[in-house]
Amino acid sequence: MRLANPLFLIIGILVLAGIFLYLNYYKKAAYNPALKFSRLWIINKNKKSWKTIGLQIIKWAKYLAFILLLIALARPQKGRTFESLNERGIDIMIALDTSSSMQSIDFSPNRLEAAKKVSEEFIKARKYDRIGLVNFAGLAFTQSPLTTDKASLAEFVKEINIGDTGLDGTAIGSAIITSVNRLKNSSAKSKVIVLITDGNNNMGEIDPMTASQIAAQYSIKIYAVGVGSLEGGIYIVDDPFFGRRQVRDTENKINEEALKQIAANTGGQYFRALDMRSFENIIKQIDLLEKDEIKVTQFTNYTEIYKSFAFAGFIILLLIVILENTILRKLP
Repeated sequence: MRLANPLFLIIGILVLAGIFLYLNYYKKAAYNPALKFSRLWIINKNKKSWKTIGLQIIKWAKYLAFILLLIALARPQKGRTFESLNERGIDIMIALDTSSSMQSIDFSPNRLEAAKKVSEEFIKARKYDRIGLVNFAGLAFTQSPLTTDKASLAEFVKEINIGDTGLDGTAIGSAIITSVNRLKNSSAKSKVIVLITDGNNNMGEIDPMTASQIAAQYSIKIYAVGVGSLEGGIYIVDDPFFGRRQVRDTENKINEEALKQIAANTGGQYFRALDMRSFENIIKQIDLLEKDEIKVTQFTNYTEIYKSFAFAGFIILLLIVILENTILRKLP
């Protein structure tokens, strides 16, 4: 919001203040009453009539109408700012593991929900970058192509659930290749895959090392994030003898060496998230590593809104004229 002619408002307010001071202080001080009362209670006992109250309201309504007309003369304008990118930023694909092992409760409430939360925060922080989403377990598919619509992408992240792919397992190679297919033709300065997984590759038609080498050929960097402990995940099971209890699965562990090599093949890095706080810090580190200066041109389109103030001012003046010549008319 801005005023195109603020001088009208400043001068008008000064004039209005002068009139107010003159009528309410200077004129009253100069007035010498012809009849004086020794006791004020003689006057105070008389209650104000509705007409007297109405005339007081009319007086203040005149000031209000004058102020509204002054604002209209100052031409208030409502602006809408637009941004134009002069160059492409960074294109990022988030590859998110949705296998059943992501139900482990070593993160609150579980690994998948923790990964979704930090992914949403990462998406919102990347204001000018295009980001896409790959959902993978035993199979990999594109949940969202590269987009700048962060609100819609955040909704896609929220809708992800374990079992969406229809086949359990961990197809890391397939996830990388699916992401590469979305990035390979990009003209962005930098192309990145953020791979979030808690397991070892045990599904898919392509080996993760081969997939990472293909990514490197297209100048795509992989930041791999291993979610969970090296001892395995913690799960809730129904035991017929002991009821619901927690058990640790020591068979399904993160293959750190493989994830380190996948990242190294592309010039990226590997991180391991042990808990929610470290997970959030890792995503922040990746956010800082992949920063680029973007030239943005801002322009604002202003719309005139003075008509609303002028209309309100004239309506109040019209009501004042009608009331002063009818029910609030003063006899000479």
